[in-house]
Amino acid sequence: MKLLIFAAYPLVEIGAFIGLVYGIGFWWTLLATFAAVVVGFVMLRRRGARVFAELRTAAEGTGDTARPLADSALLAGSTLLLFIPGLVTTLLGILLMLSPVRAAARPLVAAMGTRRVVARMNTFSRAGRPVTVVDGEVVEPGGPAPAPGWRSIN
Repeated sequence: MKLLIFAAYPLVEIGAFIGLVYGIGFWWTLLATFAAVVVGFVMLRRRGARVFAELRTAAEGTGDTARPLADSALLAGSTLLLFIPGLVTTLLGILLMLSPVRAAARPLVAAMGTRRVVARMNTFSRAGRPVTVVDGEVVEPGGPAPAPGWRSIN
C-alpha cells in the first residue's frame, strides 16, 4: 500500500499541475502554487503558536490535555504535507489546519494514538503474557526503620 501511494504521488501532483495550467494558464498556476505555500506557512505559524500555548496550559494542569495532543499530531501532519513539494499536498496541509477538519480528525487521531500505546504496552509486558508483580517497599538510607518482618537481601 505504501509503495502504491509513493508511486501515485508524483502522478497526482503532475496531473493537478497540468490540469491547472490548462484551466487558468501557466503563470497563474505558478502564482497559485506560490500563494498556497505562503498561506500554508502563515497558517502554520499561527496555528503552531496556538497549539503550543494550549500544550503549555495543559502541562500546567489548567487546561484540557486531549485536544492539544491531538492538535499537535495534526499540526505535525500538516507540516509534513506543507514541506512535501506539490500543490495537492500543500492544499491538504492547509485543509488539515482548518478548525472543522481538525475537529473531525481528532477522534481518529486519538484512536490511532491509543492503539499505538496499547501495542507498546503489550510489547513491554512480554507479548501480552501476564507479568509477575512483587510488592515491595522502598527504604531510603537514613530513613525510618523498615517494617517488621522485612529482611535485607544484601
